Amino acid sequence: MRPIILSLVAAVLGTSASAEERVLVLPEIVIGGGVKSADRCVEVEIGASRSMDCLNQKLRREVDRVNPTMNLPPIDARSPDTKVGVVNIPGVQQQYGRNFGVSVAPYRPPPPVFNTPLGPNR
Repeated sequence: MRPIILSLVAAVLGTSASAEERVLVLPEIVIGGGVKSADRCVEVEIGASRSMDCLNQKLRREVDRVNPTMNLPPIDARSPDTKVGVVNIPGVQQQYGRNFGVSVAPYRPPPPVFNTPLGPNR
């Protein structure tokens, strides 16, 4: 029994010593290259609120450098009718039915009238 306990203790101490030897050092994260004199910024903390404007500006510059935005108008000739505001005549004719060109209220058919299947006497 005693040799088993001693071997377990030696195994535990052996694994802890080898775990201490394996130290992994991660590389430093640098955003936007080195810090230049014009790139200096001050982050302000007021109460629990913290200003991250400087970091946001650096990240925006990096995103714009990698993926520039194209200057396109929001509406052009290929835009759908609903976005441009053009009326789709066949759609309006379908919606208004017989009232198309007559009234601003869409056509609603009269409610159906149901007869009892047992006849009028009952």
